[in-house]
Amino acid sequence: MKISAAAAALLSLALPTATAWTVSRQNSAMMVSSVHRSASMSIRSPSLLQSTTVKDAAMEEVAAAEAAAPASTNPEIFGTVSSSKLNKLYDLVVIGGGPAGVAGAIKAAQMGRRAIVIDKPKFDAGVLPNGLDLFFGGPTGLFSKALRDLAKTTNVAAMRAQHMDSDVIWKQITNGIVKLAMRNSEGQCRTLARYGIDYLQGSAMLLGEDDEANKAAESKFEDDMDSPEDGLRSVNICDAKTIDEDGNLVDSNLTVTGTKVLVCTGSKSTRLPGIPFEESHRIFDSDTINLLGYFPRSVTISGLGIIGIEFANIFNALGVKDVNILVRGDVETSTKKLGMDMDVANELMRLLTESGVKVLEGTSVTDDEYIEMKLNDGSTMQTDLFFAATGRYPVGKNEETGLESAGVEVADRGMVGIDKKTLATSSKNVYAAGDVIGPPALASTSMEQAQRAVSAMFHEGDDDVTKDANHDDPLSIGVWTIPEMGYFGLTKEQAEKEGYSVVEGTARFDQCLRGRVFAPDGLCKLVVDEKEGTVLGCHLIGKEAAEMVHYGMALVKAGTSIFEILQTVYTAVTFHELFKEAALDANSKLDFGVEWQEIFAILQAECDVDFSEDYLREKFDSIDEDGSGELDEEEMGALFGAMGRTVSKRIIANIMRLSDTDGNGTIDFGEFKAIFDKIGCPRLKNNCFDLLLYSLIHLAVESVIRN
Repeated sequence: MKISAAAAALLSLALPTATAWTVSRQNSAMMVSSVHRSASMSIRSPSLLQSTTVKDAAMEEVAAAEAAAPASTNPEIFGTVSSSKLNKLYDLVVIGGGPAGVAGAIKAAQMGRRAIVIDKPKFDAGVLPNGLDLFFGGPTGLFSKALRDLAKTTNVAAMRAQHMDSDVIWKQITNGIVKLAMRNSEGQCRTLARYGIDYLQGSAMLLGEDDEANKAAESKFEDDMDSPEDGLRSVNICDAKTIDEDGNLVDSNLTVTGTKVLVCTGSKSTRLPGIPFEESHRIFDSDTINLLGYFPRSVTISGLGIIGIEFANIFNALGVKDVNILVRGDVETSTKKLGMDMDVANELMRLLTESGVKVLEGTSVTDDEYIEMKLNDGSTMQTDLFFAATGRYPVGKNEETGLESAGVEVADRGMVGIDKKTLATSSKNVYAAGDVIGPPALASTSMEQAQRAVSAMFHEGDDDVTKDANHDDPLSIGVWTIPEMGYFGLTKEQAEKEGYSVVEGTARFDQCLRGRVFAPDGLCKLVVDEKEGTVLGCHLIGKEAAEMVHYGMALVKAGTSIFEILQTVYTAVTFHELFKEAALDANSKLDFGVEWQEIFAILQAECDVDFSEDYLREKFDSIDEDGSGELDEEEMGALFGAMGRTVSKRIIANIMRLSDTDGNGTIDFGEFKAIFDKIGCPRLKNNCFDLLLYSLIHLAVESVIRN
């Protein structure tokens, strides 16, 4: 019988005799032999399963649900399909039941197509007796998001003050995670059922076009195809459970055929050599951390990627006093690789450090059997859990999936090659989406890719449904630390590399009322084009930053200027007020900020002439009758009067005031030229400021006539 994820996790609680690794830092973390090898190895023995006194949280949930539900002679078994259905032709066969696979199947159903999702559970322990896979349809980070939420709402300190055992506390936390996972997986299964999409658990292998079974399927379904040249693709499935004609559940190995196949096999944790993952129950990667079965006393994390940062922050919030992050290089390089703004990164490091997390730069894990990190002073520190957050790799080269042998082009690291518009692979009628095609490998982008692939494969009109798609479009990033981070668009460094001259506007969270009262830690930064005032990037750290970043993304995509932000009325006592504060800060760094905009609007006119510096110098000198090299307010007033247009004295006075950077009451040529450098008539989107230039030219002409 299969047991639940919670059962497998909770049953692996640490024994009192278990060895905690010794860890320390030099230039690298050294792995050395442990004198407690036998004790560590005994932890993995079957006897531990019988020694636990913790009940299975998931089974309790299932039992409660069954007790509340009406009696049924045919209880639902998830992940099974009747053999009669499987013997018919599908329009789409999806390999992989993560966010991409589920989204692709739903899109096919919405287009009126018959689809099936084939998924092999990540862990046998994660499948309940009713067939429900706790991880089905969920992103890789589902566990961390659930754990983060519980870290915010569970008062571990209060529970410890009541002398509650760590096992009991962890059981309560695990109960919450299991409930969330069950709601998610059940919800995904119900959604598929509503759309008439079949879901079968099993190991899927794509067959080649010339495979005997695929050729047999083409003959079998010949009458179901418009043209034999269109071809079909078959998938061999092992270790499945199907329902026979009598309604019995039987073990099956079978072949399923579709007109198209969508590969969404995802990614796996990168396991660096030398780390004994299989020899200790205290070593985890970003997959196996989902089955963590005990409350660690101390945590060491290798890697400063998003996953490592999230877990360090989460364990710290849960009250783990000794949390360490090992960084092979340095913090600045690591965070820049993530596209993170350095001010946001520095704020994150400040908050981590103040909360007690240690970030050890220039450290790594090297080979031998068990981990011991030696500090420069020769001392050591112990860790109860080692988490290798060292990245993930696409599952394209997995022989079980048969992609390469079926004609799909797969790179050395397992990334499937695709057409970036349609997501078609090199093999006919086979498409791919999600982590298996490489970066950015996010749940949100994976779902969009799958939906785009399905739209492309089944669209029958003449128009191109992928014409507006840009596979390499920038993406909004959310990092689920406490507090959250979110960013979209360019950093200052990236913008300058692209040729922009930029300023940055920053507002700390305590600059808005909600931040001051509820969440003062954090900042909101806007990267602004100095010339146009448009927002090029938005970078946040603070409460609800992963939500707020979507507004920042909208600002960047729409080319919104900070002047528009300053005119926007935001609901009081919201974090969105920070965008106005950041815009004000950016405005203060512009030569022509919001204070110029009304003046420019008053002086607006059409202009289609470009003015070189030599031309401007010639006209300026002709205006400057006294040869002082400067224009005063009276000369500016005479200019508009000579044109027969009355401009208020206050407008003229403010033009002089704002242009007069040296404070002498006049405008010299440098200040004069700066205005025209800014307005640059042919380059203006709104053709602002042009009447001012036109007026100055006329003054020059009048001066020549008078002389």
